[in-house]
Amino acid sequence: MRWPLVLGLLVAAPAHADDKPYDPAGLKAQVAALADPALDGRAAGSEGDGAGRALISERLKALGLTPTEQAFTDDAGHATANILATLAGSDPDAGIVIVGAHHDHLGKKHLGANDNASGVAAMLAIATALHDQAPRRTIVFAAWGAEERGELGSAYFVAHPTIELDKVVEYVNLDMVGSYSSRGFVAAMGTFKKLPARTMLEAGMKAFPKLSVGIGGRAERSDHEAFCEQGIPYVFFWTPDARCYHETCDTTDKLDTAHMAQIAALAGDLVERLADSKLDLLASRGKLGCFAR
Repeated sequence: MRWPLVLGLLVAAPAHADDKPYDPAGLKAQVAALADPALDGRAAGSEGDGAGRALISERLKALGLTPTEQAFTDDAGHATANILATLAGSDPDAGIVIVGAHHDHLGKKHLGANDNASGVAAMLAIATALHDQAPRRTIVFAAWGAEERGELGSAYFVAHPTIELDKVVEYVNLDMVGSYSSRGFVAAMGTFKKLPARTMLEAGMKAFPKLSVGIGGRAERSDHEAFCEQGIPYVFFWTPDARCYHETCDTTDKLDTAHMAQIAALAGDLVERLADSKLDLLASRGKLGCFAR
């Protein structure tokens, strides 16, 4: 990712146990596959980019979902794609929840384990936890391309949506969730007091009493921005990385997988609450947007 401003070649895909979607070892294995040196950091348009997308699609297919690629070309002429998979909800009028993480990084030996193989692994863990459930709201799982070039994949999706954007009630963004130990907290930005997701997140936090969560605050420079510009509320999970952000030391062995697993589980709990809530989240979006205080 591009560091947020807080204002107020294919390798084998790792096996996952569906009954333990947030197992630290499983999450680490998923990151290791995406951050394998053979993929050389998954820079947009590279062979590693294509191999990384194949790994993500393979995992989604294993869950019984049907991933599709939304192809686009970045501003440097590199061909890449977003990956999208939908878990249909029981009430088509209740709205849509999107869970997203960018799959690209810088390349040139910058492997991007934390940024953002960690977010993709967390997104896939949430898909694993929820794929066999029957949520009230539809959930879209998304892996965005070319985020490092200016959030291009998510912006392309918003400009060329494959769903009805006016039905999206929340966007949950997972970007750099593997470096909790760097500063000892995870930020959950966008959780302003009046927004329904704030209450749901606080309820879920009770199961993780030792996890320090920074609530609230507006953020920039990640994939939530295109959604917020449409008035879609977001929750952006992020851990600062004071040492290895955009450096070649951003490798799998540096991850704080124990806390990463808790962050993924907390985000998954929030997604489940959003998907099943009886609140009129569409009305809330229309009234409050993404900056309600």
